[in-house]
Parts: sequence; structure tokens; C-alpha cells
Amino acid sequence: MYYYWRHGLRIRGFEWDNGNVLHIELGHGVKPEEAEEVFAVRPLFRKTKKGHYTAMGPTLDSRYLTIVFELKGNGIVRVITGWDMSHAEKAYWRKHKGK
Repeated sequence: MYYYWRHGLRIRGFEWDNGNVLHIELGHGVKPEEAEEVFAVRPLFRKTKKGHYTAMGPTLDSRYLTIVFELKGNGIVRVITGWDMSHAEKAYWRKHKGK
């Protein structure tokens, strides 16, 4: 479990089921463990136009991912999707990661 406070987000755990696991693994080649690692290594958070959030950052193996998620009650994260950061996303992350 991770506890992370930033921009008002409090993350206590993750909600996984066959739907989001299959989507992120088969559709994008991202393992649930990798998605969770992004949250552990000081991610950059952004709110999306649809009201979800993104977490951008590296995994423990230095794979740079963008993870889209919704924040459920009690600080539970439900990952919706995720992918390897594009060059533009990496540039954005580098520019804003310390803020």
C-alpha cells in the first residue's frame, strides 16, 4: 500500500479486476505492478477534462508511463488505462516534475 499526498490526492490502495487488468496488460503491455510503481516514485498528477486523473512517472525499472485513473472513496485508485509516455509527455513530465 502506498500513501501519497499531493494536490489533495490521498492514495491508500488500488482496485483491480479482470476488466482493468486485461485492458492495461493486453491493450497496452503494462502490468498492474508497473502501474502501481508510478504512484510510488513521486508522480506528476494532472486532472483530465473528463474528471479523471493522470499519474505520470517512471517505474522502478525506469519505464516511463502515463496512467489514467479515477479516485474512488477512501483513497482507492481504479486504473482505467495506461501507456508508455510519448516524447511530448516525457518533455512535459521533465518540465513539471519538480513542481
